[in-house]
Amino acid sequence: MHTKIYGLTVLERTLHALERGGVEQVFLPENQQGKLPAAVKNSKDWKIDIRFSGGFSAGLWASEGALVLAEPLVIDPKCIQLLLENRQQTSGVLVAKNGGIGWFPAAVLQGLGSTEPGFSSLLEQAKQHEISIETIDFQGLVCIIVHTPDDRKSIEKALIRSLIKPTDGWVSRHLNRPISTSISRVLAHSAITPNQFTIVTGLVGVSTAWFLAAGGYWNYLIGGALFHLTSVLDGVDGELARLKFKSSPFGQWLDTVVDNLSYLAALGGIIAGIYLHGAPDYIMVAGILAVVFALLALGSLYFYLLRFKSGGTLLNVKYSFQDGNSTFDKIFQIAGAFGKRDLFALIFFILGIFGKMQWALIYIAIMAFMVFLFSIQSHIMAAKSKN
Repeated sequence: MHTKIYGLTVLERTLHALERGGVEQVFLPENQQGKLPAAVKNSKDWKIDIRFSGGFSAGLWASEGALVLAEPLVIDPKCIQLLLENRQQTSGVLVAKNGGIGWFPAAVLQGLGSTEPGFSSLLEQAKQHEISIETIDFQGLVCIIVHTPDDRKSIEKALIRSLIKPTDGWVSRHLNRPISTSISRVLAHSAITPNQFTIVTGLVGVSTAWFLAAGGYWNYLIGGALFHLTSVLDGVDGELARLKFKSSPFGQWLDTVVDNLSYLAALGGIIAGIYLHGAPDYIMVAGILAVVFALLALGSLYFYLLRFKSGGTLLNVKYSFQDGNSTFDKIFQIAGAFGKRDLFALIFFILGIFGKMQWALIYIAIMAFMVFLFSIQSHIMAAKSKN
């Protein structure tokens, strides 16, 4: 219970996961109240309603049943959601394969004569009453009880693996994530918050503008390297938020705004550089188009998030080709990777290595134009779905 994993005790992790998973009330062992961590004792700091009773269980609504844990465990909030989604499909008992968590519907509780049960006693009573115990596959999600140092190591590795997102591109998955998770693994034990690290990343991103504006091979190389570095560091704040349960709507918006300010700073740096040091006419034209389409695209995407209340991340914008199976959809699913930060930041770094950073303006102009067009289509699709 007191073992710490990335800065939080196992019990704190359990409560956070229950809270995020949709549980409204939790019962903790009354005889352990004096031994609980201070962060748990002060229930006013939690949105979840913490109460003390004879056993450790997480309660939902008495009319529906109870979610019961054998003991505190490290669990992904999605596991809780899976259990609750399946509660409507069974009249028996749902338990995880390791026997550490289960959903007991109200009808079962009434039959067993218990409304605030302990896990082991409920299982025993269920067997006596010949109530079938079904299992649910958590599909690789973290759900582990901590007993030994080896358990702790396994959990820490599992939590780091869970930070890889389905939306990660090839560069992010194989190059950026190994670096960012190594940083997050260290910072998770510190007092640094995700929002603080977002600001640090933003400052690194903005510094690229000075080098890109200065022009010359070495300045382009340093600017490209810094821009790629911001892409790597950009993953750390989100990883810290997930590891420490610090994610919030404000943090999402802060991350998105800071990211886009760093994009615009880099673009502004290149534009300033070509006007200070000169460039071919086609680069000048590409620079103007890049600015125009970048502003139009970002304006349209932000308007989408606000208009359809889609949260604070641009990943929530739904494009028509994302889930399609046509040749057109598949082509743009591949092309969409070039609009992700991990890939284009690496491309900019490569351009810096070859001293061709100005060509990035052509890249930005084309990609921003495509994003703008598809964002308009996204507005139309979302508006139709609302009607």
